[in-house]
Amino acid sequence: MILVTGASGFIGSALVAYLSERGLPVRALLRPSRYSPQLPRDIPVEVAVSSLQDERGIRAALKDVDCIFHLASSEKEGQQVDLDASDVKGLENLLLAAEQVGVERIFYLSHIGADKTSGFPAFRAKAIAEKMIQASKATATILRTSVIFGQRDGFLSYFARGVAASKILYFVPGSDDILMQPLWINDLIECLYLIYQTEEYAGKTYTVGGGEYFTFRAILQMIMDEIGKKRFLVPLAPAVLRARNLWFGESPTGSTLSTYWVDYLASDRTCSLDSLPHQFNILPGRFSEKMKRYLPAQRSN
Repeated sequence: MILVTGASGFIGSALVAYLSERGLPVRALLRPSRYSPQLPRDIPVEVAVSSLQDERGIRAALKDVDCIFHLASSEKEGQQVDLDASDVKGLENLLLAAEQVGVERIFYLSHIGADKTSGFPAFRAKAIAEKMIQASKATATILRTSVIFGQRDGFLSYFARGVAASKILYFVPGSDDILMQPLWINDLIECLYLIYQTEEYAGKTYTVGGGEYFTFRAILQMIMDEIGKKRFLVPLAPAVLRARNLWFGESPTGSTLSTYWVDYLASDRTCSLDSLPHQFNILPGRFSEKMKRYLPAQRSN
């Protein structure tokens, strides 16, 4: 049995569907919520409901599980979330329960730039999590990725919504020539499936990204062209954007960048352009072509 944490999220729901369609036994771990989970329709999926802070609930969810894909994270939920208390403590509970029931393999999704000395909470938490997983008794495979795009993502949809909600000006943090390397969700899911199926990937850490580099400004321009919105991109000091979010709260529309994205755009988040074909024999989907299917054109200004 495979347990997928974060199973109702953008990546988790895609992975659950992919594994289920191939006849693999999958259990989706969902945290308690008053909202209906975004799970694949017409696909039989076993569901367990538990917070990662609930030790008894986690142990129950791990019954008969021999493999975990740990995708759950609170990193995009705003400055009010303490990632050490949520993600790190939650992982500690998960690993303890996994050891107790004899889970054999763990797959963890991390970020390019994960560093335990990072000044950015999301990247520091990812690095701490990597070390914890590597120190566990289960065989761990870690996949560090660039930004992921696809249906229901928190990337293209976030910036398209933010651009549309802004008026004339759209503020970007510091230098807008930061490089990004968007990775298509289908390619990521295929990678995760391969590392599950292929023993040679066990116990290692891999870094993957898409097949093209783009500056953040170029990506915003592509989004604006596709949705039919024209905005002036105005660089603003990252400290100012963080202070704005701290004092006034993060914009629900994305008209001003969230602290997560201000931190993400502090430096290039890239790796080798041939990371997918070289390590996984996958030819990456082209962002400039694939992104159009996720941004239906809107012709108002």
